[in-house]
Formats: sequence, structure tokens, C-alpha cells
Amino acid sequence: MKPRTASARAWRIARPAAVGALALVLAGLIGGCGAADAPTKDDPNAELLVWTDATRQAGFEQFKKSHPDVKMKVETYDSAALLTKIQLFNRTGKGWPDVIFDATPNEVAALSSKLFDYAQPLNDLIPQDVQANFGSANAGCHVDGKLYCLKNDLAQSVLWYDKTLMDQFGYKVPSTWTEYAKLGQQVAKDHPGYIIGTAGFKFVYYDYFWSSGCPLQTVTAPQTVKIDTKDVKCTRVTDLLDPLISAGVVSRGGPFDPEVTKLGKDKKILMMPGASWYGDFVFKPEASYALPNGRLAAAAYPKWDGEDKAWSGATGGGIYLVSKHSANKKGAAAIAQWMATDTDLQASAPTYPAYGPAADAWGAKHGTDPFYATNPLPALKAQAALINPAEANTSYGVEDAITGTVVAKVRGGGKLADGLPDLQSQLQQLAQSVGYAVN
Repeated sequence: MKPRTASARAWRIARPAAVGALALVLAGLIGGCGAADAPTKDDPNAELLVWTDATRQAGFEQFKKSHPDVKMKVETYDSAALLTKIQLFNRTGKGWPDVIFDATPNEVAALSSKLFDYAQPLNDLIPQDVQANFGSANAGCHVDGKLYCLKNDLAQSVLWYDKTLMDQFGYKVPSTWTEYAKLGQQVAKDHPGYIIGTAGFKFVYYDYFWSSGCPLQTVTAPQTVKIDTKDVKCTRVTDLLDPLISAGVVSRGGPFDPEVTKLGKDKKILMMPGASWYGDFVFKPEASYALPNGRLAAAAYPKWDGEDKAWSGATGGGIYLVSKHSANKKGAAAIAQWMATDTDLQASAPTYPAYGPAADAWGAKHGTDPFYATNPLPALKAQAALINPAEANTSYGVEDAITGTVVAKVRGGGKLADGLPDLQSQLQQLAQSVGYAVN
């Protein structure tokens, strides 16, 4: 498959409308709750309809070509309309795609719920040894103890840094957030104009709040969540970042803003916490930071004081779902499994595979890329197993609330901490509006 372009990655930057609108969809469609299907015998000859994005389309077509006995049709779809379409099919009792690639992993919570009644549990359809080879990658696919999806790729956070600059300035890569903060203040003093991160974009949730374990989507029981922005795992994030923002070493912009892109092109980004795909899709492209070969490196994510694990967040990572309405569930599951696990396919994928053996094959191809100063794979692999399980997929998204509260404060010249009370209020109302009890 060809590497993902900026437009093909647009969901990562501009998808919040679909995620944030989920609450409205859920709240407004209660009356149309899904059709209940009587159990039917699986038909191995039934034609399978696949919905995918453009990036994965070639992979599905490859499966179709290599499995001529499988009757299947592959279509691209409007991902922003997915939930509305599924509800429509529930009302008409027909039309459901048998397999979906969904670039918004949070939607598994809705699609597995009674309201949408779409996702088929995969526990008995995917071999146990295959499930085991995902390690913890499918954690977000489990809802109430059942496996409802297979993860395609991971977007674990790592600490990206410019090795050339770090060596030139005589700095050591920080292994804790305390060291990160101390180094940031040193950079502000000795090298003003250089930055070590950004805070003015929704990704601040994934890279800092989620990785810290800040309870914004912490599922404590079925349809029960903990949302508490006063928790120390939230306030330690603002305590870390607000002084660095004031010092000018953490940008008030986001990683894709023109002013940050200019800093990248001017080689003034010393460090940047960010997803595993930042190397190939943020630092490398000519249209982005255009960092020259041999400068960028990846390190393990910093630890919080008193903790023994360097937890990551996860900014993206698509999923495969199978329809519970499919007449050929085994065939549909086989397609999803192949897409997520085929070593040859995933070795050439644009982003870090979720399936362990495929990730190793991907690493063998990417680890010698001359763009990197050192092999980034050890850091990527380590953090793949350390995506913080404190947060879970829920039927409400957090990106719009993050953008309208803490991000709005910092972009307006204020402090992240000043946005926490409004974030609490918005998320609590949003969670309750879609049926969650909040504690």
C-alpha cells in the first residue's frame, strides 16, 4: 500500500465533527433502536460487502484477488456518515456492510452498543493464537469482556527528538517528565526560539492527558465512567505544561499550524512528544517540517515521578469490525483477520501494525530508513505495549470538548489549567446525554 498522504490522513486532523457529533447522533436516534436479528445459519457462499477508506482499499482488493472463491464487493464510504448509515440500515432491516474499516477507533463503543446493534463479537471467530499475537493492542476493542474489533495499526506516543541539536547543545534525552520540564526551562534560557512540544491542538489529550491516565474516558463498569479533571493525573499535566508554555518552549499552536511548521523547517524543534506516525508524516514530508536525513530519533516516553511504566497515549489507529447481521460471519471475520495480520501486507503499511509479527516485519523494512539518526523501532515497539489502559473507548468523544476548553484557553493566551473546570462540565454532560452514569 502507498504511504498515507496528508489528505488521506485528514481524519486525524479534521475528524472531530464525526466523533464529537456522536453524542448528538446517539441522543437523537434512541427511538430508532436497531433491528434484532433471529439467529441464522452461516452461509459460506453469501456475498460479502466491505466498506473501507481509500488507503485500505488496495489491501482488500489484494485479498479478493488472492481468494477468488470468496464473493465480495469492496466500496469506499463517507466515514463521517457511518453511524447515521448504520441506524438507517437498522430501520430498514437491510444494507449493512459485512466488514468495516473504521479510522475512528472510539466508534467501537457505539457500534457494539444496543443502540446501534452492529458489531459482532469476534472471540469465537478469531483463533486464540491470533488474538494472543496482538498482545495488548486490541485492548480498546474489548467492551464488557467481548472482542468487537481487530486493531489495524497503532499510534502510540513516543518522544521524538532532533539528535543533531541535542548533541550540539549537549543535552541528554529526558527519561522523566521532571527531567523534560527542567530541560525545557534550560532551553528557554540558553536557546530561546526552540520548542520541545505543542499544546494548542486536540492531540494534547492523547500525548499528555491520556498518557498520564487523566480520567476523562475511564470506564469503571458497564455504562459507568469516571470523569474527574481535579484528579492529580490531570492536574500534573497542566502543572507540567503551563510553565513551559509561559516560557515559550511549548508552543501555544498545534503541530500542523504554520508557525510550528516554520519552526520545523528552520530546525528549531528540539523535541516533540507525538504519535508513532509523526516521523514519516510530520517530520519527513517536504510539505511539513522537511527535516533532513539523519537528524530525527525516537526515545521511550518519559515517566511520571513515582511510576515505573512510561505510559503512552494513542493518536489514531484504525479498526476492523464485522457485522452481527452478516449471513457469512466466518467469511467476514476471515477478511478482517487477513487485513489486520497478513505479514506481507502490513510490512508495507504506512503506519505501525497492531499485530505483533506484522509489526516485526514492518520494523525490518523501516528500521534502516536513512531519514532517522538511529533506528526508531525499539522505542516504537516498547511504547506499543504501553498504551495507557486507564482510558477506554466510549460512546462520547473528547476531542471537541478538549478543543473548546483547555486548547481554547492556551491558544487565547491563557493556561491549560483554566480550562479544566469547563472540560469537566462539558464531558460530564456529554457522557450523561448518551446514557452513562458519571462518578
